[in-house]
Amino acid sequence: MVPHMSKKNSFSSLVVIFLITFATTGVYAQILSFDKCGHHLVMETYEKKYPGFKEAVETTFENVRNTKNSGFSRNDVYIIDVVFHIVWKDSRENLHDSIILNQLAVLNKDYRLLNENRNEIRSIFKDLQTDAKIEFNLKEIIRVKTNANFQLSLSGLPDNVKNASEGGSKAVTPENVLNIWVCNIRPIPFIGGQILGYAYPPAGLDNWPANANAPSPGLDGVVLDFRVVGSNNPNILNVQGMDYDSHGRTCVHEVGHYLGLRHIWGDGGGIFGGSSCSVDDGMEDTPNQGEQTGFSCNKTRNTCTDVSNDLPDMLENYMDYSDESCQNIFTEDQVSHMRKVLENQRKGLIESQVNTSEINNYSFIKVSPNPGMGEFTIHYTSDSRVLLYTVYDISGKLLLSANPENDKQFKVFVSPGIYYINIIDVKGISTSTRFISY
Repeated sequence: MVPHMSKKNSFSSLVVIFLITFATTGVYAQILSFDKCGHHLVMETYEKKYPGFKEAVETTFENVRNTKNSGFSRNDVYIIDVVFHIVWKDSRENLHDSIILNQLAVLNKDYRLLNENRNEIRSIFKDLQTDAKIEFNLKEIIRVKTNANFQLSLSGLPDNVKNASEGGSKAVTPENVLNIWVCNIRPIPFIGGQILGYAYPPAGLDNWPANANAPSPGLDGVVLDFRVVGSNNPNILNVQGMDYDSHGRTCVHEVGHYLGLRHIWGDGGGIFGGSSCSVDDGMEDTPNQGEQTGFSCNKTRNTCTDVSNDLPDMLENYMDYSDESCQNIFTEDQVSHMRKVLENQRKGLIESQVNTSEINNYSFIKVSPNPGMGEFTIHYTSDSRVLLYTVYDISGKLLLSANPENDKQFKVFVSPGIYYINIIDVKGISTSTRFISY
């Protein structure tokens, strides 16, 4: 008989595969409980399917940690093109563009330290809070109507959402684009269990063990349940009588895995629980944590008190399982690690870009102040007269198009966010630059 998880611990139990051997029958039962993300399930499933997978991920992680800083400037802003695949059966699963754009805005705010709750961090962690200088550009939204189910099973994850022949949507150039699939992730029939999303960490590149198999490139990316996309999503995920309070940060968390980050508690403690205090997430500036936080914002938690330089649990970290409303930090080491992954294991995402510093150095547009607080003065330094200027948000949505009365200097007013201004002068020259509003 498969026991039921109680309501109390349904939100605090890591998704793991429990193998219970009944000596008299030789039967193996697998129990799956609620989880914020399926990262652990990814690792266990693919280790069984492709022996050597976990070792390859570990080797990749350690190699990234030991990689010296590249020639890239810490001020370079890396822009990642994103394709959203909306794979839907029921009309409520076919999320409106406004929800996708909202999710993109959440990503950009959190990875650029522009999130509205950034100042709610405890003072003990304030100096560790770091702008990742990673931005996300919406390249395309692909919508696929399907009759398929995308279901967790005893054998693994719903990767059929990535296969057009199985009712899903084929990845778009995964070496150059972050693919995010949105679908209805269904629990295992008769057993239950739910994950909000999952992602594959960097693996299978130059340091992949000889003769080891890896998931195909077409499987790379992030999968999200449609009910946790964006902070303006009307669809509510209810698990065992409890509503999950989504702020769009499941995507932030899963992209962190995609860029090489681990859970802050290091996924230790064994499959039946226990302390993870002796296990590390590989980041020197994140305190050891005995377990996941369990969907709360209890800032009195300190699950590892027997370690040197004792600090409370960093439940503000995006890589914890804390309530999304209190998450507001990537640390300096986490940011450094993600940027190294972009410069090495996932360099295809950025290698074709002209970095932002180069764009700003050679643009005729000067924005002051930049960053600023809503009001910006635009200076056009070319000798040619301005014909038209346009302002776009980070998702590419046109916000403003006008002919300035003063073609050398004019003002723009925007709410907090990341923006691009494009100017076309009478010679037909078009130039753009980026500015940030707090």
